[in-house]
Amino acid sequence: MRAAYLTAYGDQTVVAYGNLPEPVAQPQQVLVQVHAAGINPVELAIRAGHYQQLMPLNFPHIPGFDISGVVLAAPASSGFQRGDEVYARLPSHTAGAYAEQVAVAPALLARKPAGLSHCEAASLPTVALTTWQALRERARLQAGQHLLIQAGAGGVGSIAIQLAKHLGAHVSATASSANQDFLRQLGADQAIDYGSQRFEDFGPYDVVYDAVCGPLTERGIASLASGGRYVGLVGLSDASALMSMGLPEASARAAAAGVQRYVEQAAARNGEFHGPLTRPDGAQLSEIAALVDAGVLKPVLGRIYPLDQLAAAYSALAEGHTRGKIVLDISASCGQNHTK
Repeated sequence: MRAAYLTAYGDQTVVAYGNLPEPVAQPQQVLVQVHAAGINPVELAIRAGHYQQLMPLNFPHIPGFDISGVVLAAPASSGFQRGDEVYARLPSHTAGAYAEQVAVAPALLARKPAGLSHCEAASLPTVALTTWQALRERARLQAGQHLLIQAGAGGVGSIAIQLAKHLGAHVSATASSANQDFLRQLGADQAIDYGSQRFEDFGPYDVVYDAVCGPLTERGIASLASGGRYVGLVGLSDASALMSMGLPEASARAAAAGVQRYVEQAAARNGEFHGPLTRPDGAQLSEIAALVDAGVLKPVLGRIYPLDQLAAAYSALAEGHTRGKIVLDISASCGQNHTK
C-alpha cells in the first residue's frame, strides 16, 4: 500500500514516501480504507524524538493520528460493517494514519458526520477531542464563564470557539490582525489582535485555553480570575496526562517536573494548571458528529496536500499561522484542489 513514513528521528530529511506492507487486522479490529488524514503539530515533536520515552518509534514508522475513511472489514461484534463511512483518532503509541489502510479498535471509531467530505472529517478528531476533553473534563467550563482562547484561528482554536459558544461561555480569542473578522465569524465575543493588543487587558478569565504556550504560559496563568483554570496544550503535559499514556507514576511525575512552577503559580491564584494529552474516544466522536450534523460545529480546512507531499505539509505546519487544519487527501476524493 502507498504510505508516507519516517525513516528515523530527525528533520524533513527523514520523511519518505513509497510502498509498505498492508496492516493485518487482529480479530477484534476494524480494517479501514483511509481517504484522508489530518495533521497535528505534535507530530513535529514526535519526529524530532522529543517523545522517545513515552512513545518509542520503530522504523519505518507511519505517523498520523486522524483518519476518515470506509470500513473494508469488521468483526460482527464491532457494530460496523463493510462500506460504513467512519472517522477516528488513532492511539498515540501506534499512529498510522498516513497510509491507504489502517487497523483500528472499534471503540475508537465513530460514523463520519454525514454532511462532511472525508477531508473535512479528517480535520476534526484530534482538535475536537482535545477541546472536548480540555473544556468539559479539565476546565469544567460553565455557561456564562469567561474563556480566553489563544490562537483562535488555528485548528484547535477554531473548533474551541464554536464548542465554547455552544456551552454558553463568553469567548475572547487571539489571532493576527488578518484573522479578526474570522474570529467573529466563528462566534468569538471579543477578537484580540495579538500584534497590537494585550489579552490581559480583556480579562480576568475563568478559563484560559492555550494552544501557543511558551512565553504566554505565565502571562495566561496571571490573567486568571480567582479559582480559574489554565489549560496548556504545547509541551506542558502534566503527570496525570502522562500516566494516562501508560507511564508509571514515578516516571510521569519526574517527566512533568518542569510544569510544577506553573502548578504553583496557578495555585497561588486559587486556580488550577492543566497539561492534558488527547485521549482517543469513539463515543465522544459520535457526540461530536451529532453536533456537526446539527450545524453546531463546522470544520475549518486550511491547506490540503496529496499523500506524497507529507514533507511539504510538515513544512507548512512548522511555519505556523495556518488558518484551520492541514489535511492529507489520500484517495484524491475530497473534491478540492491540492496545495502544490
